[in-house]
Amino acid sequence: MEAMFRKVSEYFEDIAADFDSYYEQPRGFVNKVINAWLRKPGLIKRMEITLELINPSSGKRILDVGCGSGKFAIECAKRGAEVYGIDISKNMIKIAKEQCKRNNVKVELIVGDALKELPKNFDFTVALGVLEYLEQPEALLRNMLASIKNGGKVIFSVPSLFAFQTPIRKVYLYFRKVKCYFYTKNKILKLVNSFREVSNVKIYSYGPGFVVQLTKSK
Repeated sequence: MEAMFRKVSEYFEDIAADFDSYYEQPRGFVNKVINAWLRKPGLIKRMEITLELINPSSGKRILDVGCGSGKFAIECAKRGAEVYGIDISKNMIKIAKEQCKRNNVKVELIVGDALKELPKNFDFTVALGVLEYLEQPEALLRNMLASIKNGGKVIFSVPSLFAFQTPIRKVYLYFRKVKCYFYTKNKILKLVNSFREVSNVKIYSYGPGFVVQLTKSK
C-alpha cells in the first residue's frame, strides 16, 4: 500500500505544474488536443455536478481531499463556504496557495495523507479524482465519513470502466507506471454498501465517470 501510494504521490508531484491547466489550455499541441477532446469536458462536468450537489455558501464547512491545485476548493471559497484542502503532494499545495492569493480567497491548505486521518466536523467532504488510484479505497472512505457530521455528505468521483476515454487513459497511465482502477455502478454499490453509517447513495454519470454522493445517518 505504501509503495503504491508513494508512486501516486510522485506522479502528482511530477504533473503539478501542468495540472491546473487541464481545466484551461495545457502546453504542447498533443496535450491541447487530448485535453479538448478527452479531459477538459469531463473535468468541468464533474465539477459542475459536485458544486450543484453542495451549493457552497456561507456557513457550510467543506473538506477537499486530494485538493490538487485548489481549483474546486477555490470555487467553493468564492461562494462563501469555509474550505479546507488536503493533498499528499507538496507541489500541489504550493500551487494551490498561489492560486488562492491570485483569487483573493482563504482556504486552509495542508500537506497530509488522507489515509491516516482527516480533520472533523464538516458538512461535506469531497474527493474528486482520488479513489481511482487506490486498490482498496475503503480506508479513505472510512476517514471521509468520520470527517463529516451526522447528516453530512461524502462526495467522490471514480472513472467509468466503459467510457470511450478509458482505453486511452489506461495506456497513458501504464507508461507513467501508475495503476488506476475503473468502476461500474455495481462496483460502486458493492464498495459503499459495506458502510452501515451510510443512509443514502446517489450516483450521477458524467460520461467519463461517476460522481457519488453518500449521506451519513443522523
